[in-house]
Amino acid sequence: MTAEAHQTGDGSEGTFGDELPNGTVLLRGQYTIERFLNSGGFGMTYLARDSLDRTVVIKECFPSSMCMRQNKTVRVRSRAHADEFEAIVRLFGQEARALAKLQHPHIVGVHQVFEDNHTAYMALDFVEGRDMLDVIEQEPYRLGPTEIKDILLKMLSAVAYIHDRGILHRDISPDNILLDDYNNPVLIDFGAAREEAIRVSRVLSAQHTVKDGYSPQEFYIHGSKQTLSADLYALAATFYHLISGNAPPVSQARLSAVAEDRPDPYQPLLGYNRDYDRFFLGAIDTCLEIFPKDRLQSAHAWLEEIDEARRRQAARAKAKEDRQMEDAILALVEETNKEVLDESDTRAPAPAAAPAEAEAKPPRPFPELRDNPTQILSHTAGDGTTGRNRSFFGRIFGVPFRRPRQEDKPQSDIVGKAGR
Repeated sequence: MTAEAHQTGDGSEGTFGDELPNGTVLLRGQYTIERFLNSGGFGMTYLARDSLDRTVVIKECFPSSMCMRQNKTVRVRSRAHADEFEAIVRLFGQEARALAKLQHPHIVGVHQVFEDNHTAYMALDFVEGRDMLDVIEQEPYRLGPTEIKDILLKMLSAVAYIHDRGILHRDISPDNILLDDYNNPVLIDFGAAREEAIRVSRVLSAQHTVKDGYSPQEFYIHGSKQTLSADLYALAATFYHLISGNAPPVSQARLSAVAEDRPDPYQPLLGYNRDYDRFFLGAIDTCLEIFPKDRLQSAHAWLEEIDEARRRQAARAKAKEDRQMEDAILALVEETNKEVLDESDTRAPAPAAAPAEAEAKPPRPFPELRDNPTQILSHTAGDGTTGRNRSFFGRIFGVPFRRPRQEDKPQSDIVGKAGR
């Protein structure tokens, strides 16, 4: 970590400000302060060495607006703030213990949480490198489109990891992303404890905890609901700055412009730079929407949007889900139809019994043919005709049937045949 140290004294006893002097020993010799790095409204950061001679970073809970140091010991400025200070120290420790459980290559690791000098400390990994803000300002051409996209994919992996565990960072910005010599990013300095500290302290409620250009508009409203998309806004603003060279307009100014029916001063990245594909730039623009509901809602969704392989995989999963849904709906419809039919069958009245005379079948027209057709057809009647003529054809045509004899045919027919 190469943030510039704002040394406020020469490091000797009695000639320093509120920061611990060089050589201070913490936790009964486990850590030795080597130099002061920086300070904020909620704490101080030091470079130190542990008992195994490893370089680490020490963060000290030191809300300067309500406390001071007396011979290394932290004291509240007024007894009226004693309860609030204890609550803040407790929140600091809770956050440190939560961060200590995170194991991700792009999130700073927490080694230990402890109390000393009447306040709380955490020991973190020391990352050799520079923060992204230094890179933007001092090496603007160090990162090209390929490196920037790779860094964003890694940061989204880290943000998705903490969000899946119910943690918001609340302070993503270029100065809280460190880049090592290989451009591997590491996310540092979580702001969750600071946010909670403001909620419990009247003194700290006046502290400015937003970063103009990077904080979404809901961060400017005390007590407003903060969702996952708030971290996405801050991350998008960081990469907007990295690509364009300038931070986005302050979100409060954007909100005021929209409320007054004036154009949003934000200039979209889409179409700005042809070195990036439209999915990459479009996702950043979407995450920088003013209202949370209009942004991408998760780091996973952002990853799917800009990573082609993930995008295809998500499309296949969606198609499979749609097919399964369609099959489920069809099965439900069939089952419902069957239940309706079964219910209608049980409720339908039984058909009325047919009358006895209606049940009797009509007599067959020629029972002789049914009983003994051979005998009927060969039977000879008294007039010399067969039973077939009288009982079947005779009954149909009303006259006996007989085959015409040769002599009965017309003469012309006989003559005609003879002449052929």
